Amino acid sequence: MAWKAEHWLEEVFPGKSRIYEEYRLLPPRELVVVAAAVLDLALATLLSRRFIDSPTESDAFLGVNGDGRAPAASFGARIQLALLVGIITESDAEILRAIKELRNLFAHRVHVDFCSPVVQKPLRSLYTRWRKRHEALVSAKLISGAPCRFDEIEKYLGKVPEAGEGLLLAAFTTYHAYFHLLSSRIGRIELIR
Repeated sequence: MAWKAEHWLEEVFPGKSRIYEEYRLLPPRELVVVAAAVLDLALATLLSRRFIDSPTESDAFLGVNGDGRAPAASFGARIQLALLVGIITESDAEILRAIKELRNLFAHRVHVDFCSPVVQKPLRSLYTRWRKRHEALVSAKLISGAPCRFDEIEKYLGKVPEAGEGLLLAAFTTYHAYFHLLSSRIGRIELIR
């Protein structure tokens, strides 16, 4: 079977200069669900670039051929696998898991927004982990030193929906661009002969 999911780099990635514009006007629920879906698809793409050159096996394992029962068809499995094969760090995995938890809440509840009590724990987790990771990425000069207004976000987190939206948008757009950068650096595992 062939890849049936959208191809992240060719069909989804809007270009690093257009990421923010592409997603900033989405309604909150759609933003959460789409952001998680895009990052999930990006991980599938990055993982497929790491595996040995066996597209049929890779597609079946990742579930991008339409089989949702595949071992690595879920966002959670892809996060864990990307960590285990060295594509992302533990810090990245924690952030992506917080985004996944937010996605699950927004996708499976009727009445939910960024101020809902049930959202506060994963939102705080995302905030804490993202702030630490953002500062590390800036220090390592992997992203620009443009200041993220964390104190402003924290002050309004859980009280004003836009604070949660802004936090998610900041983490999402950075990872979208970061994964694009990583995509050219990931090499295949070679067979031992």
